[in-house]
Amino acid sequence: MDQQKRERIEYALEQIRSGQEAGVELLYGSMGRTMLFVANGVVCDTFLAEDIVQESFVKIVRNIGSYRAGSNGHAWVCRIVRNTAINYVRSVRGRRWQSLDEFDRAAECSFEAKSESVLLAEQLMGRLSPERREMIYMKYFLDMTVREIAGEIGKSKSYVSKEIGKAEEEMKKKMG
Repeated sequence: MDQQKRERIEYALEQIRSGQEAGVELLYGSMGRTMLFVANGVVCDTFLAEDIVQESFVKIVRNIGSYRAGSNGHAWVCRIVRNTAINYVRSVRGRRWQSLDEFDRAAECSFEAKSESVLLAEQLMGRLSPERREMIYMKYFLDMTVREIAGEIGKSKSYVSKEIGKAEEEMKKKMG
């Protein structure tokens, strides 16, 4: 993600923190599609994903005080959307979901509704170990840094960096 987009997201979150409605609009313009993609990846229902995005905006506004200005706003917002979607699935289905079960749910979505590149990415990621898949998801879908990923999973930065490199290499081999 480019620096300009990061700054827009940060500005939008600061606007929300100061009670400005324009911040919500700006955040939606900057991240709406990404938020919908994350939600739909968990629930596999576009209409439901739109509801989850709306609920996520409510949570963002309510919890803006917990956001640390200058940290990764993109990842913070994506985590809220992902957690909201997972909580919805848990409440409806009454199951316990592990951290990456949304990939298993995504595999159940209609193949006609997906582009070839999305299908290829799912196939490649599905062949990774759960730990590597989680790291790749955090890096590319949640736009987290290696430091943030390491903190999230409780491993060292060098371990995370090496594992991501191995996962990327494994995916490249399987593509070619």
